[in-house]
Amino acid sequence: MEKLQYLERIKVSTIFRSFYLNRYKKRSRVQKLFILDGVVINAAIVLTSGIFLSGYIVLLGGSDFLTGLLNNSLGWASVVALASSLLFERMKRRKKIIITFNILSRLLVCSTIFLPLIIYNNKITLFVLTIMVITGNILWSFFSTGNVVWMMNTVPKDTRKEFIYARMFWLRISFTLFTIVMGFILDALNKSYVGFFIVFVTSLVLSIIDAVILINIEEPENSVNGNKRVNSKQIFEPWENKEYRQYLIFVLLFYLGLFTSVSYTPLYLIRYMEFDYKFISSITVLSYIFMIVSTNFWSKIEWKKGIKFVLRVGAFFIIAEVLVYAFLTKQTYFLLFIASIMSGIGNGGFNVALLNYRYDLMPEDNRTIYESWFGAVYGLGTILAPVLGGYLLGHLPLISNAVSQYGNFQLLYLITFIFDLIIVFVFFGIKQKDKNLCYNVERNRGVNFKVEHTQ
Repeated sequence: MEKLQYLERIKVSTIFRSFYLNRYKKRSRVQKLFILDGVVINAAIVLTSGIFLSGYIVLLGGSDFLTGLLNNSLGWASVVALASSLLFERMKRRKKIIITFNILSRLLVCSTIFLPLIIYNNKITLFVLTIMVITGNILWSFFSTGNVVWMMNTVPKDTRKEFIYARMFWLRISFTLFTIVMGFILDALNKSYVGFFIVFVTSLVLSIIDAVILINIEEPENSVNGNKRVNSKQIFEPWENKEYRQYLIFVLLFYLGLFTSVSYTPLYLIRYMEFDYKFISSITVLSYIFMIVSTNFWSKIEWKKGIKFVLRVGAFFIIAEVLVYAFLTKQTYFLLFIASIMSGIGNGGFNVALLNYRYDLMPEDNRTIYESWFGAVYGLGTILAPVLGGYLLGHLPLISNAVSQYGNFQLLYLITFIFDLIIVFVFFGIKQKDKNLCYNVERNRGVNFKVEHTQ
């Protein structure tokens, strides 16, 4: 009897081990193409956002508020993402329109580099640039919603998290390398228009390559409502889901607090701290490197400790970066290295866990409306943030002493840290059982494994 029990345990152990190893077998063609899509398009996006877009606007003479607003427009433009669900939920096949949104979005944003060749008045150029960037990023929010749902629908549920971590790993390597190269090019060309021209045209070429990749990815048929009409019950379904509602409120408040100051970080480093692009790029790259090397670590932590643990600890690392910025001056520039390491480690796990947790809470059908609400709430938080940040910067005292050089900016970072620390504590506490993390693995021999993790 004991021998039979022992053999049964060996059999179960062998099946489980076989399952675990099979997760790392050769990926399907579709998954490979989606990884390649992530590698190419994220490199393209990085080159027309953040320090590159902010630097271009500063070159054209844009104001602090405009720089902060457009720097974060990729995020807040998604406030209209909810409208995409009204479109996509009527369509069994969405591939063509998703790719169309992608192409139009990237053409608009990348083509802003040609404006100074056509318009010789910088004020008019900045006005047209603002319209093009905002319109392009709104179209991007439609593309992003459709693309994420398309990708997640092609990946089996039991390997989804491993696939997302793998995809994140490779796309982070990609945009890290492009950031390094383009940072050196900008400095070699003395931050001139020619340097930004090379950056934006490179982004355009990468965007065209990505469109070709997407064209070659197969799309599964999407389930649609029988009467092809989306009613109010379907639209507000995510808010009736208690856990998803709490998730949305957390996303809104966390990013509202974070981007109140972070929206102005590229401007702060370029215009006020007067750091060159090589230094800023090296700091950014350091963050990306720690993001890359921590990806596998966070994957293991999520498996052992649960997804809420990753969200909580990752968020603490992210806001720790903001706290470091509160003490940043030209003399304490070395603090940026610490801030970048904190940011890289935090974002390495938090961003992936935020996506994985969202799809853990979603039902298998009607995903588009859930993804759209995430985009809308995220967008609302990030569009209110620079407005709030701009107001606070104008009213916070300009303190200048041994530890404070631009006191209004430093106080703003401190406010962000305190606010987001409270938000993380309220939603996740210090210690909390992770009730949501429960992996159900069905094996082809009819054996079911249920692995539960608590913190």
